[in-house]
Amino acid sequence: MGYHNHYKDTDFSRGYMGTGKSAAVLKELGDNVLAAAKAALAKGADDIVKDAKARCPERTGALSASIRAIANKTGTAIKIRADAQAKDGIFYGQIVEFSPKINRPFLYPAFDAQRNQIKNSIIDAIKGALRK
Repeated sequence: MGYHNHYKDTDFSRGYMGTGKSAAVLKELGDNVLAAAKAALAKGADDIVKDAKARCPERTGALSASIRAIANKTGTAIKIRADAQAKDGIFYGQIVEFSPKINRPFLYPAFDAQRNQIKNSIIDAIKGALRK
């Protein structure tokens, strides 16, 4: 078993939120339906970023400033990242999120708090686009 230093990982994120395989089905329903779903997804990602920044502990502000949403090239999936790096090269978002000593999670709670609202917003956006 090899040694892996997770604090050197640059990819601390909550994972992808996305329309996934549904994108093909939404596109078949019309470009406006897919566009509406992607817009609702992007707004939801922005809401998570704002919420995570509000929950993030402030010391230097670097961690909060590093929180951002990154969409894939089609806009059907978005990853929320927090990748602030200390002077010694350690990416410390994971430490703040998961360390029992610090105990200040910010990214997972923000995602969990927004999850149902985002899902409902995407559903409403799709329904609205279908009516047009």
